[in-house]
Amino acid sequence: MDALATPHTDGTALTAALQTVHGAGARLERWSVDPRFTPHGRGRVMLCDLDARVTGVPGVLHCQWLGKWYDSEADGARVAGVLVELAASDCRARGGPEVSGVIAYDRSRRLLFLTYEAGEPLSAAIGRDASTVLTGVGRALAALHATRVTRSVTRSAVDVFEDLRRRLDELCVRFPGDATGLRRAALALERAVPPLPARPSFLHGDFGPSNLLWRDGTIVALDFDKCAHGDPALDLGNFLAQLRRMIVRAPENLPDFPWARACVLDAYQHDGAPGPDFGLRLAWYERAILLRKIHRLACNSARHPDTDRNPQRQRVARRLLSDALGWRGPAATA
Repeated sequence: MDALATPHTDGTALTAALQTVHGAGARLERWSVDPRFTPHGRGRVMLCDLDARVTGVPGVLHCQWLGKWYDSEADGARVAGVLVELAASDCRARGGPEVSGVIAYDRSRRLLFLTYEAGEPLSAAIGRDASTVLTGVGRALAALHATRVTRSVTRSAVDVFEDLRRRLDELCVRFPGDATGLRRAALALERAVPPLPARPSFLHGDFGPSNLLWRDGTIVALDFDKCAHGDPALDLGNFLAQLRRMIVRAPENLPDFPWARACVLDAYQHDGAPGPDFGLRLAWYERAILLRKIHRLACNSARHPDTDRNPQRQRVARRLLSDALGWRGPAATA
């Protein structure tokens, strides 16, 4: 990662970002950069801790930023533009999530500087007060989906299924005794692929507990790298699939999945307008994304080299696979 060396060794990128915000006279007094800071990301994130002198500001200004690299200049510009649009919208006033603020975007380095957002991990908050937190999730997502954002690509159920198809083949190899059930599930999903809504909504794209924090009664949403326009059922299906996984891993935090699912959906439907066929679409996305999560648990040795030897990952994968193959509801039968 060539861009990593510059901000880590001489502070050039940090100084440029600082001066973009505070003027040409701003200068760094002290800084440290941890390029391995990746609590939920893909290894292209750094935590920046800096002190600066700013004209007109007495004393030393202390800041914590996140720096994120992107594979292309366009990807970084798109995410920066989305976050700026969200900050300027009324999403937060309508109960939407807090999001990172854009400090500056260095196009030449494809490096986006964002405010560092602190908070309690959502899984821990759910363990303390599940009803309040899950209701907050549903309302925050409804507000996000109702927000007008222009800088986004479109993602459909066809895209989701095509991404899943190869993974299902690998799952058949991993679980040969369940190969027939997996092929039936694939056929059922393929036959029931839902169309895009007439008016696609803005989506987070990876809305799950690992990308959410709980802070002073508010949802904080992180990592908009996969944001898109599409079916709001995708975000909800993603959250519910990950919630199901979280419950299997730590049932002491939230043992009752049907109640938790209803809690999120009741809050979402109170503030949103999902449409008459929403239940059908949600069931499709929920099952498809659950199968994708099972693949990640059971087959993703590139990201988790100990996948084959990790009994907890295999136990959770098998339990979730049983849920996916025993699915009752729309898109359950071929």
